[in-house]
Amino acid sequence: MDRFLSHLKQPFTSVWLCSGFILGCFITLYTANTAVFYLISFAVILAAAYFKPFLPILSGFICGIFLVFFHYLVFYSQSECDLRPKKPVIANFQVISIHSAQSPFYVKASLKSIQGCSLSKLKPPLAMISVSTAQKLMVGDEVSARIKLKPFRSVKNYNSFDRERHAFRQRLFYKGRTVSKIQIENQTGKPTSTEVYRNYISTITTGSQLQWLYYALLTGDKSKISQQNKQQLRELGISHLLAISGLHIGLVYAIGFYFSKYITRIMRIPVSQTRQINSWFMLIGFCFAATYVYLSGFAVSAVRALLMLGCLLFIYILNKNPLRWRTILYALTLVLIIDPFTLLNPGLYFSFIAVAIIFLVIRSSLGKNLGFYRRVIQLGLIQLALFIGLLPLSLFYFDGVSTIGLLVNLVAVPIISVIVLPFLVLYSFLSLLLDLPLLLYGLDFVLNYLYQSIMLVPKQWRWLEFAFVEFNTLVLIYSTLLLFLCYPYRAFAIIPVLIVTFDWLLSPKSTFQLDVFDVGHGLMVMLSKENKAVVYDLGPRYFGRYDYIQSVLLANINALKLEVIATIVSHQDNDHIGGLHSWNENGFGATLKYFHPHGVNARCEPKLLKIGNVSLTSFSMPGDNNNDQSCILRVKSGEYIVLLTGDISAEAEQQLITRLPDLQATVLVSPHHGSNTSSSQAFIEQVRPKLVIHSSAYQGQWQFPHPEVVKRYQDRDIAQLSTADSGHIRIKFYNDTFLVESAREHESYWFEQD
Repeated sequence: MDRFLSHLKQPFTSVWLCSGFILGCFITLYTANTAVFYLISFAVILAAAYFKPFLPILSGFICGIFLVFFHYLVFYSQSECDLRPKKPVIANFQVISIHSAQSPFYVKASLKSIQGCSLSKLKPPLAMISVSTAQKLMVGDEVSARIKLKPFRSVKNYNSFDRERHAFRQRLFYKGRTVSKIQIENQTGKPTSTEVYRNYISTITTGSQLQWLYYALLTGDKSKISQQNKQQLRELGISHLLAISGLHIGLVYAIGFYFSKYITRIMRIPVSQTRQINSWFMLIGFCFAATYVYLSGFAVSAVRALLMLGCLLFIYILNKNPLRWRTILYALTLVLIIDPFTLLNPGLYFSFIAVAIIFLVIRSSLGKNLGFYRRVIQLGLIQLALFIGLLPLSLFYFDGVSTIGLLVNLVAVPIISVIVLPFLVLYSFLSLLLDLPLLLYGLDFVLNYLYQSIMLVPKQWRWLEFAFVEFNTLVLIYSTLLLFLCYPYRAFAIIPVLIVTFDWLLSPKSTFQLDVFDVGHGLMVMLSKENKAVVYDLGPRYFGRYDYIQSVLLANINALKLEVIATIVSHQDNDHIGGLHSWNENGFGATLKYFHPHGVNARCEPKLLKIGNVSLTSFSMPGDNNNDQSCILRVKSGEYIVLLTGDISAEAEQQLITRLPDLQATVLVSPHHGSNTSSSQAFIEQVRPKLVIHSSAYQGQWQFPHPEVVKRYQDRDIAQLSTADSGHIRIKFYNDTFLVESAREHESYWFEQD
């Protein structure tokens, strides 16, 4: 059987080992304990058993599996701690960063010890802690206090940014607040080198209109960038320029390399062997880059770029050609050996795929003198290839793409890399000796003029929203491209395409869908059929500015390509109507008119709305308060009925079953989030749902659903789900059955399971 592949040129054994290792890490991280993991593992073992060239792949694959579990157990797995919501614990922590510089301080801290809990000594977990104190806190301070601490947890919805996964990547496992006077056991009294550097950069760039840009380019710290600026940079497709990456590391390395070379020439140091002395220049350049990474606070993207640079230099020093595919492979392997969970970081994929694309474009011209015009054309081709090659990633992570990003990058990348960044590095050195703010202000004036000119382009022309791209689809897209680029295996590129096609053709289509979103203590529901949707309640609003409309509701509407034809607000409580302002701002105010012709402050009108074979009937009960006047929505399709009751109490429930003695439901969203003032025995016996959903917060203030309510449903063998435990709950109704899905079950990997 080995002859089957004997006619193909075999790569180095190290390439096979690294390929297997990367595959093992990827498959284990994303699919461990699933059928996909066992299927792929069996395929690798089978291939290695029949084809000897696959034996190194199997060895690397096994090492990758082992390393992922090893890292998880040593650095990411946390022991069970007795962290009750109302029970403070004594904890000792060290301040890593301060996010609010006045009391109560909001700090990111490294936990040294927690009462009754065993923590990793090698790499202590992190926590976000609110510290109430009159004392001055500084980075590096070691603090002891009684803390109400709980595991880091956020809402979990389909098609939305996963804050829990983002926190996991940072090893941010807890959050809490101090409930006693703190004791600073070891006060540093002086800032760290990183803080001194950042304060210096902040000082020398003060007064410039684009200070946030210069500060981010030189330090990697994006804290000075406003949300508006972040959004604008994303729409322009140049957010990548502000992350310390290969562009920045390469430039600092070049400064160190040529600086040392220039000093050698000035001092007329005799050089006998060019390659040997170049190795020393490279080492000095690498030290410059490493110092830059250190001063940036070891940003993940900066460390990754430094490792790639180190790998490339090492291969060059070994008298090998570093500009080959295996260099990228070795660099990625090194990154994953240090921490395989780096695979969760989107920047890893953007970095390595971008480098691979650049290499693919320039490999035919390596060592050739192209001339100025051909080099400019090549730079244009690189930007075009990057735009196309990174498009699937952009759609997956950002649900859209910058329509002018290609043109903007053609101008912005040369300006930043050739003019702005070298100028800023030189300016920061000269400012140690001279006061030269006018130099910066001159550059600042020109750059700000260019930036404001670009921002004159209408927003709808800068960014194009796309439907949500699923993770499996993303993997299949890049698998297809990879196989297509590997000439001997090009025919196999059809396999991923066939998998996607058959999956789409064979997947059954639901008659209608119910989405109960995870919005903490509140309610936000969407009913959809084909491409039409009706929204029931808009969730809470916090601090007068934050809600879940943009991040959750609109994200799902765009992902599912839905048109909202009507909106219902059950009543006036903040946890149901809080998102109204954002809903109107996004142009959906007109959808309220059908059920609320007299405005949302009045009770909803009795209406019947039909979407195909799905009928929606609205009505309300007379009552003495807003809760009992909640708009009730009954959704019927064939034999299935969904009942949404807002916050009605037991009294209104009695009126409801008196008015509609034959009222029943397949699925019930529990009245008042599962409060003990609702879900009376008479109501439950009348409605007799097969499934009840409680929309409530995890360890919330009201502790819904109430244990008595849970028991009443349990006594009648009614299945129950809570958004607090399950996250976003999605129910798909078919002709003869219905399927229940939850975000915490389907969108969580093995290391995120409760």
